[in-house]
Amino acid sequence: MKGSNALKKLWLLSNLLLLPLAAQSDLENYLSREKNLILDYQEQVNQLQSDVLRKSWINPIIFSYSDSSDDQSLAGKSTQRTWSVGIDQPIFKSGGIYYAVKFANAQEGATAAQIRLQRRQLIVQAIETLFELRKNRLQQRQLRLKIRNDKIDIRRKREQYDAGVIDSSFLNQAILQRNRDQTTLLALQLAEKNLRNAFSLLSDRNPDRLRLPRLHLIRAKEYRQNNLELLAQRLRVSQSEYNSKMTWSKYLPTFSVNANYYDNDFDTPMPGMRDDYYRYGFRVSMPLNINAPHDIEASRVKFLQESVQLQDDRRKVESEYRLVIDTLKIIDKKIALAHSDERLYRDLLKSTREQAAAGEKTQLDVETMRNSMNMAKLDAQIYGIERQIQLLKLYEKTESNE
Repeated sequence: MKGSNALKKLWLLSNLLLLPLAAQSDLENYLSREKNLILDYQEQVNQLQSDVLRKSWINPIIFSYSDSSDDQSLAGKSTQRTWSVGIDQPIFKSGGIYYAVKFANAQEGATAAQIRLQRRQLIVQAIETLFELRKNRLQQRQLRLKIRNDKIDIRRKREQYDAGVIDSSFLNQAILQRNRDQTTLLALQLAEKNLRNAFSLLSDRNPDRLRLPRLHLIRAKEYRQNNLELLAQRLRVSQSEYNSKMTWSKYLPTFSVNANYYDNDFDTPMPGMRDDYYRYGFRVSMPLNINAPHDIEASRVKFLQESVQLQDDRRKVESEYRLVIDTLKIIDKKIALAHSDERLYRDLLKSTREQAAAGEKTQLDVETMRNSMNMAKLDAQIYGIERQIQLLKLYEKTESNE
């Protein structure tokens, strides 16, 4: 059937996407043992529950035993012991059995993709924290260089103030700027501690000993094809389609077979009756339920809802990708500007050294230029990390098959 072929394709894609992370992912699994175990157990529960659901149409075999006594007989008290085994099993439900199995398969795939996405998001969260830690340390280095320049500026302005060249407002502004930068440095140090704490809640590894991944731009086609959210939603569409067909089949004819075996043990033999016997037959049933049209229509509307949700999710994925691309373009311009500033400060440093050698500039001027050049270099590195964080947003919801 057409629906069956579509589900097979979706299920194949699901299996490709749900391969072990270490075998196919560009992102190393930094999660703690406990986090991985929780997700592993979720996957096992999903598989076991799906196995149950696939076989839920099979009715259980009923075993029973009874023991009764009465004194109604003139011969005195009599005892009857009976045990039996029986089954009442539908073997045809107007397609309901077939679609129930397909429904279970689709539900397992959708849940598996969702669990995989959850694992992926936690891994990305841990790696993003590592990137933020690296960015934080670079910003601290940058601020320390800026504070050095602030101190040089205060020294200069104090000399100028003592010489009567400037008034106290210029010196005050230089002191305030140093204080603001020192306060910002303290805030960054506190942010670093918070980032380390956040990472420890996700991973049991030392963040200082972990390497940062080098991410590259995922192609738009690959992002759409390997998007776990879209995969899960496509399987939910199939799931709701099969559920709609299951609902319809509930109100169509069902053919069932039944069989029972009884074994009786009488204290007083019953004339004309065997102690053990069989009973078997079949039944054709069809419910007439006043709510059937509403139930069927509700399941059909649910299928339409999931189908529209898939279209909306596709638009969302396209929008997410475009936003990342646009953000990367801005960051690339910032990186280019930082490199341009670095080259400019390098030229200024060279000329300042020459003037210092000639006695026209001081070593404080040389140090200021050197610090400014290094700050521009750090700017480029910080923007580079921001670029990686943007790329990480694409890796969060996809798993590459490369």
